[in-house]
Amino acid sequence: MHRHFVIPRPALQPYVDRLWGCESAAAPTMPLLLPGTGAELLFHYRTPMAIAGTRGLSNLGAAYLLCARRAPHRPVAQGSVGFISVRLRSGALRHFCPLPALALGDDAIPVADIWGAEGTAIAERVALAADNDTRIALLQDWLLACLARHGKRQPTIELAVRALYYRHREVRIDALAGQLGLSRRHFERVFREQIGLTPKAFQRTARFHLTVRDLLLGGDGDYLAAALDHGYYDQAHFIHDFQSFVGHAPARFLQTATPTAHFYNPPIFTPDKVPLPR
Repeated sequence: MHRHFVIPRPALQPYVDRLWGCESAAAPTMPLLLPGTGAELLFHYRTPMAIAGTRGLSNLGAAYLLCARRAPHRPVAQGSVGFISVRLRSGALRHFCPLPALALGDDAIPVADIWGAEGTAIAERVALAADNDTRIALLQDWLLACLARHGKRQPTIELAVRALYYRHREVRIDALAGQLGLSRRHFERVFREQIGLTPKAFQRTARFHLTVRDLLLGGDGDYLAAALDHGYYDQAHFIHDFQSFVGHAPARFLQTATPTAHFYNPPIFTPDKVPLPR
């Protein structure tokens, strides 16, 4: 299976981590997509994959959104694979989406159910494009148009998202709300409305995601070092969290998740270099 990615245009970099894709002439076994705080927009130009998630196996057509996930999802290839995915940064979906985060839940949703005829049109154009350069250009043009319509200026939310994601080891919700000039109750309500998760759930999911990413990219399987580095009390605490999110202990997953059989990638920017929304 061939994988590729591109760094988005500068205007999209505060919101989009990368555009990436996979191609395979056969129907490969796809990696499990673990819980995370970001979102993925997948556009197929070969046989669309189904998604096995909280509602069973769903066939969602040529393009769909995977929201911030509190449960694992598995793409299921049904023929030759070819897709481009837009990997949105944590909390960034609200800048492109006409629907509120709370209306989206954490399952997979067809693009047409969110963006209507516009979503259907971009999915068709991507599917019919001659090559990946054209597909990526079409998607970036569309994303910029969505950003112009739906982008929000919410510096308080941006600061909160970055603190809870990049500083999840140390941030306390009460202290963060106070730093932002909000009561904890008001902060939790506004954050959940905009992001779709409570601050605590977002922080916990970010910690889990970043711990597993480091384990898979590091390749040494040292649970304890990774867990402590990301703020877990001990190895047992991480194993309990993994079981809660995935349904079984991490050893079973890590034994099968080879370096080419997962969806994690090294970050393009260090946390202090991730561009801020304008």
